Formats: sequence, C-alpha cells, structure tokens
Amino acid sequence: MISNDRQDARPTKRCPGHVKMAREQRMKQPENIRSVRSVLVPRPLSRGDAVAVTAPSGPVDPKLLEAGLGFLRDLGLRPVVGCHVRENQGYLAGNDSRRCADLNAMLTTPEIRGVFFARGGYGVMRILDMVDCAAISRDPKLMVGMSDLTALQLSVFRRCGLATFSGPMIAGQVAMGLDRLSEESFRNALFQPVRESDLFSTCRDMLKVLRPGRASGFLLGGCLSMVTALMGTEHMPEMDGCILLLEDVSEPLYRIDRMLTQLRLAGLLKAIRGMVLGHFLGPQDQSIIEGVESLVLELTEDHPVPIVSGFPHGHVLPNITVPHGVPVELDTEALSLTVRADPFGD
Repeated sequence: MISNDRQDARPTKRCPGHVKMAREQRMKQPENIRSVRSVLVPRPLSRGDAVAVTAPSGPVDPKLLEAGLGFLRDLGLRPVVGCHVRENQGYLAGNDSRRCADLNAMLTTPEIRGVFFARGGYGVMRILDMVDCAAISRDPKLMVGMSDLTALQLSVFRRCGLATFSGPMIAGQVAMGLDRLSEESFRNALFQPVRESDLFSTCRDMLKVLRPGRASGFLLGGCLSMVTALMGTEHMPEMDGCILLLEDVSEPLYRIDRMLTQLRLAGLLKAIRGMVLGHFLGPQDQSIIEGVESLVLELTEDHPVPIVSGFPHGHVLPNITVPHGVPVELDTEALSLTVRADPFGD
C-alpha cells in the first residue's frame, strides 16, 4: 500500500527482502542483456500519481531532499521515498544492495508511476547488474535523472529498450530552484506526451550550428564521463546511427579531449549520425564550450556529421529535460530536434 500521508510514504513491508532480491538479481541479469531497437515509452504522469525518489549514487543532503519533495508535492504528485535514501556510506548513499533494493522495490510496485533520483555523484555503475530489468519490461515507469544516472539510462535502454528522461534531480537543481525555462521543460516532460515534440523549440536563440546537415537516429548519451566509463561493458548500447548528446562538469579540457579521443578510437564517433553539445564546465565551473567545440570538429573531421552546440542541458541552469533513447531528427537548417512518432504505440 502507498501512504497518502504528506510525510514521505515508504514501502516499509518491502524493505526486509530487499537485500536478498538484489543478490538474486545480480545472478539473473546477464541473460537479459540484449541489443534493443524497439522502444518502451512510459505514459506521462497524472496529478495524484505516486512517484518514487531513490538514491542509487551519492549521499543526499536531508534539507535539499525535503525541498525537492515539496516541489513534487506542489506538482500534485505523491513522493514515495526509498527506505535507504538517507543512508550515508562515504561517497555512497548506503551499500550497493540497499541502494539497488530501493530502486527495485519501486520498479516492482504497481502504484509507482515514476522514478526520480535524488542526486548524482558516483555509485550507480556498481549496481547495474542487479537492476530488475524484467520489472521494467513488465511495467515501464517514467524515469528522470542525469549525471551519474547516465550509466543507468544507457543500461536500461540497452537491456530493455526503456526511454528515460535526462533532467534535473530532486535534491539537486530541483531543490535549489529551477529557472522558468527549466521548470517548464521539466513539467512538460512529466505530464505531456513526448512524441513529435521539438526539443529546440524554446531555446533556438541559444544554439550554434557547428556543422550543418540533417540526420535521424536514437538520441543517446548524457554525461560524457559516464558514456566513456561504460565503453566495453555489456551495458553500453549499440551507438551506430545515433544522435549523440553530450555534456559534463568539473572536467579540464585535456580530460574532455582524452574522453572524446577514446570515443573516436573505439569507433563511436565514426558510427554516429549527429551530435548535440550541452553545457561543459571546467574545474572552477567556468564554461569550456569553445574548446570542446574545437575538439569535436577536429575529431569528427573524417566523419563530418551535423553538430549543434549551446543546447541548454546539463549541470548548470537552464537545464532542459530531454527524452533519452527516443528516435529524433536533427535539422540544422530548421534548427530543430524533433522526436519522431513512428515507433510509439498507443
């Protein structure tokens, strides 16, 4: 049962079995690894829906968590906080089994219609093998996260074809206050159908065409450091023919160079059909986008795909919430990034 109390409703009856379930999932998941080209697109949320808040990565600031939960309640949603969200184990929000158990409990609870993540940091890669992909396939739920959660988003797309949303997290940007553009985008992602929407429609004046062209493919990517971290693992999707979205934070330009060069040497930059660059911030939170633009133009010179920079998405506001794992068409002449309707069911 989901509590209607305005305090955090918690599925306490599920907590004792979490650790055992997580261990079983670690053994069962490898057979679920597969290549996916069909898409599971969860239905939008409705006012009154119960939504989960979990912390599969780093520890959460309690005050920021409460502020983020208040924002969700103001949207008319009923946040259900995982049993172990407030735990702290160094740079992790509790041990692996408990963090994943919280997530899996929410994935298997029918009343839960969306899953939000408290914050990033590091840790989600440690639990990827334990995530209940069978539950996702049976009952796909809307998921919203970014940063460290890029690894989970890529993994669930690879293993079960789930489309997710890359956007602000509850004890992060949501708690600290969204600007008008970011909040409007966040609300639309939660409550409006994604099909046939133009992701550039509200930010064309911020965009810069680095290389013109037109291309279509699945919109995949996210935080560059997490994309490179998954390379060579069974959780990395096939990126052939995709539109690659990248952003990152607290990285000096030479490390961005190294990660992009890794993608090139791995053949990824020769396999994509287009690229969209979001926010790139250096170690002092200064923009390094001009340097990144020069790098991507150089590293894709022998595979001249269309590239658009300046897309307001990432670790600084404005942060537009983006559907991840959906087919899109990038058109630099129209300056549009349109979600295609053809793979979506009723």
